This record gives sequence, C-alpha cells and structure tokens, in this order.
Amino acid sequence: MSILGYSLNRRDRQRRRGGGVALYIRSTIPASVWTYSADDRTYELLWMRAGGPFVGALYHPPRPLYTADSLLDYIEACVDELNRQFPTAPIILAGDFNQLSNEDVAERTGLSQIVYQPTRGHSILDRVFVSWPMYRTIRVATSTVRSDHKAVVAYAVQPSTQLQDFFYESF
Repeated sequence: MSILGYSLNRRDRQRRRGGGVALYIRSTIPASVWTYSADDRTYELLWMRAGGPFVGALYHPPRPLYTADSLLDYIEACVDELNRQFPTAPIILAGDFNQLSNEDVAERTGLSQIVYQPTRGHSILDRVFVSWPMYRTIRVATSTVRSDHKAVVAYAVQPSTQLQDFFYESF
C-alpha cells in the first residue's frame, strides 16, 4: 500500500507464508537500508537510517521458527554493530515483540522501552525502544488500518532534520 509523501521499505518474510516488516519514511527525509554484517533473514527485522537516527522494524511472531534467545542475540549484535559504526546516532527499535520481555531487550541493548499503554487488548505487544529520551509524547491510538493492534505515535522532543516524529503501526 502506498502513502502519498512517504517511501515504502520492506523486508518480506522468508520460509513462511505472508508477513514481513515495512517502514514508511517521509519522502523528504534521506533514507537508506542498513544491513547487519551477519544478516540473517530468519528474523523479521529491517534497519533503516532515516536522516540521523537508525530505525529498526521488528516482528516477533507468536510461534517463531527460532528461540527467543537467538533473536535477542541477533538484536544485541545489530545494536552493538550500529553503536560501533555510528557511536553518536540515535537508535529506535519498534515493532510487535509479542511475548519478548522488555527487561531482556533493554538489558541486551541498553535501549529503553517507552510505550506504557496496551496496544492489543490488555497487553503491550507493540513497543518502541530508544537509545536516549528523544520523544516528548507517546500516544497509543486506534489503528488506521484493519487490525486488532493499536497504533503507536511518538512526537520528537525537538523537530529537526536529525530526528523526526515516529509512527508505528502493526498490521
């Protein structure tokens, strides 16, 4: 689905029907895909540099073909490599984490979780982790697409070319 004024970037699911992750980035923001040196298509994780920050879109399915620990190892290795290559760049990791623990992600990556309202029923499945406090307001709202998940909208502390408002929606 195209959205006027945004470019679509996808990482389609491998070895399973349907699925994958996508990021829409405002067309006025310079954006490029960043690929981890030991990229593994088993994981539904797409990294993009959007202006200054690196944004990761993740989907961790309820019945994955991998262990939670292997996904956490992979996320940790990606964040470590980003921090080595771009030590001053903000990092944002967002997506449907399902039953993955906030504490495990935060402990392995040093990122902080900023969504505190339920995004599906009474659960917080859709989360946003950040490397530093870059958002002044985080809202959970009714999705604009047909989904049983809510959308997460985060507004930047100070709008600039380096840091833009963020919108994540699971569908």
